[in-house]
Amino acid sequence: MKTVLAAVLFMSSTFVGLGQNASFDYFGLPRPGNNVELFAPDIVSLKNSKEKSVAISPRGDEVFFSAGKNWPECKIMWVKKVNNTWSKPEVAEFSSDCYATEPAFSPDGKYLYYSSSKGMQDIKQYSIWRVEKVGNAWSKPKKVIDIADPDLLEFHPTITKKGTVYFCSWNSQKQTGSIYKSKFTGKTYSKPEKVDLPFNVPGSDTDPFIDPEEKYIITASAGQSGKGGYDVYIFYNKGNGVWSSPADLGDRFNTPEDEDSFDISPDGKYIFIYKQDNVYWTESKGVLKNN
Repeated sequence: MKTVLAAVLFMSSTFVGLGQNASFDYFGLPRPGNNVELFAPDIVSLKNSKEKSVAISPRGDEVFFSAGKNWPECKIMWVKKVNNTWSKPEVAEFSSDCYATEPAFSPDGKYLYYSSSKGMQDIKQYSIWRVEKVGNAWSKPKKVIDIADPDLLEFHPTITKKGTVYFCSWNSQKQTGSIYKSKFTGKTYSKPEKVDLPFNVPGSDTDPFIDPEEKYIITASAGQSGKGGYDVYIFYNKGNGVWSSPADLGDRFNTPEDEDSFDISPDGKYIFIYKQDNVYWTESKGVLKNN
């Protein structure tokens, strides 16, 4: 499995995030502006491990992220704000007995989705799980999406307001990824279906980010005529399941190297970039054409 399952980012005025009466204090850090700076050293960016996939609660009082020396031996870490003080990072309870990675909140904050190999002898057999917020605690984890093929691993969930989960299905034999989605019916998830993105040539597509209202999707793809390796692209929804041609997100984010996955802050103002085994951040202004 490649360590790179790259890339997601965006900024939009329609982003469903913290809401008007809530805020995330960014751990009191000075804002990075257009610079790319280390994010939350010793809180999120830890020593002697690789961090990625920052997930901030819509209330701004909890932060989850992935950490580990090497995939697939990853854990989901957790910090919580109590009485205006942030706790020290610790392994999330639902990740204490298993390997897990790439947490993502539902837009309403009711669920936290993630990828895990919980209960599997082969720790590479990752599927999509979720926990539910019940009062001030999280429920027992539940597996919600698992394609019945031992060669296919499910990663990087991203969730719409309607509860549809988009994710990367990684073929461990072919070492390629595809984007799938599964709709929530109120009790269960539908059979995953492939999302046909109109790239010029077939490639490996990984780590989607879906706008909560499904107005656009961002993913990374290898095999296109970009900078090289995995580059980041955005597609706009034209309706009826039809996506626009891919737009390259440009030199700000794409380089001759593989691009690792990005996330954005709940208010849409900052991009979290994963490189050099740590988390960095910068402003997201100008990523979308309506910014």
